[in-house]
Amino acid sequence: MKLQKQVAYNIKGKDYYKYVINIPPNRIEKLGWKEGIELIEELKGNSLLIKSLKKEDIKRTPEEVLYEQFKNSVKSLLDRYTINGLKWTQIRNMLNYPQVVPNNKWVRNLEKDIGLIRIKRGKEMIWRLENDTIYTIGYEGLKIEDFVKKLKSTNIQQLIDVREIPLSRKNGFSKTILQQKLRDASIFYKHYPELGSPKRIRHQLHTDLNYELFFREYKEVVKDDEVQQKIKEVEKDSKMKKTVLLCFERDYKTCHRSIIAEELVNQGWKVNHL
Repeated sequence: MKLQKQVAYNIKGKDYYKYVINIPPNRIEKLGWKEGIELIEELKGNSLLIKSLKKEDIKRTPEEVLYEQFKNSVKSLLDRYTINGLKWTQIRNMLNYPQVVPNNKWVRNLEKDIGLIRIKRGKEMIWRLENDTIYTIGYEGLKIEDFVKKLKSTNIQQLIDVREIPLSRKNGFSKTILQQKLRDASIFYKHYPELGSPKRIRHQLHTDLNYELFFREYKEVVKDDEVQQKIKEVEKDSKMKKTVLLCFERDYKTCHRSIIAEELVNQGWKVNHL
């Protein structure tokens, strides 16, 4: 099987290319494909998936089919550039599209269909996908250097501290020094004390180790209007930046952040515990 490059057309002196794949006849026979059938392609990571159109797809208008291909290609591409996003010129060149500017109707559809957001950065408009996942982490058992390295390896852009009092006997994890360490790693820091577990129920847990009671009482705290407002702010922050919620416990199941995570899941978010 061989990939061949051919000139498709020339616009204003610039060549636009197409690539031709020679597929062995026995593969075509096994697939049951016939000459003239409609095919679509889709990027899957570093692989290219080619498949025949389903009957229901053939009934759609040519524009609908082209939009579906455009949508899948753009999503697959932006999935690989989740942090910095891409300019339209980069997308156009990577996907070998001739359009100088994108179809405005299709762009509006992408905003609804795949969560496309466009951010003005200087004079450029950056395309990227809206985040749909929020992370949580506990620093128990970690040195500050290893902690920051773990965040960087996950491409975290923002940390929200959900401790009521952001102080720690563990070196590097009190608010001021932690904020500085994160700033050095280009990670934003925010502290939302309203999302912390109140002193009263924390001290009660230390006395009786009754986690069932602790979580039941914190769930009542979460119903407070001020706490709900802060959760909404977490959601707003996390759509634009890859965000992690911080507390102490290594095991999220023994930490109040698991209840915050439940609230976020109920709002349609995915939650990943680091």
